[in-house]
Amino acid sequence: MAVVMRQVERVAAAARITVLIDGESGVGKEVVARAIHRASAPERPFVALNCAALPEGLLEGELFGHEAGAFTGACPKGRAGLLEAAGDGTLLLDEIGELPLSLQARLLRVLQEREFRRLGGHADLPLRARVIACTNRDLEAEVARGAFRADLYYRLNVMRIRVPALRERREDIEPLIEHFCLRACTEAGLAAPALAPADIERLRQAPWPGNVRELQNAIERLVLLGPDAELAQSPGNPAVSEVEAAAPQSRLDALAESDLSLEAMERALIRHVLGRTSGNRSRAARVLGVDRTTLYSKLRRYEIA
Repeated sequence: MAVVMRQVERVAAAARITVLIDGESGVGKEVVARAIHRASAPERPFVALNCAALPEGLLEGELFGHEAGAFTGACPKGRAGLLEAAGDGTLLLDEIGELPLSLQARLLRVLQEREFRRLGGHADLPLRARVIACTNRDLEAEVARGAFRADLYYRLNVMRIRVPALRERREDIEPLIEHFCLRACTEAGLAAPALAPADIERLRQAPWPGNVRELQNAIERLVLLGPDAELAQSPGNPAVSEVEAAAPQSRLDALAESDLSLEAMERALIRHVLGRTSGNRSRAARVLGVDRTTLYSKLRRYEIA
């Protein structure tokens, strides 16, 4: 990441320059975007929009805002969009490759003219924020197949930062383990788990297809489940990962000899994680490695309040 951080320093010095950050899912693109923001305008707003999270109609309103009466259900006093809310700080457009073509044209004009209008408005408002875009797509390939505007691509690609996959920077894994352990322990009020050198090496050599995000979730599970949480080793548990693979064989043997069904193990594990997260379901879902919808479904299935 040394090369990336040097690029961050150079980009931070030019407050208006547009930045395109690309890399696989989970590599830490938003972390890099926030590092640029902290190095250039830490006291100013940092506003993020996931371009894949909303349908086109809602996405447009979220980005540009609207005036009173602009459409049915519009806020009676109008509402500022994120282009406005970012002020003279930073606007992060995550997953820019998912932006619909119609909105790509509008965004291009915003970047070219440094101004925009609310939906239903007639006044041009200045764009004062730096725009950073992130993507896990090959935008050049998207341009070639007509799914992304070439002119917008070149407008965004003033400065490009590629964040390498975790498997390409294994020297970062041990510091990341220490960082995520410290943060998870601080949040949960727990002591740091002991990892032997062999365990650290196993983690360093793991493929980590989910990159930094997967490593973070795995370390949080380790901290929250604790070294004595035998149920964390269940082969039916979706949270099993390289971290759990570092467990002593005796724990796995004990589990194999138990009479618990997979459903009973899963039910107990969910209860255990909810207890360790003080009932925070969003965090519990992250620790278990599932989305919230899946967790809520299992809570209903197992009648866990």
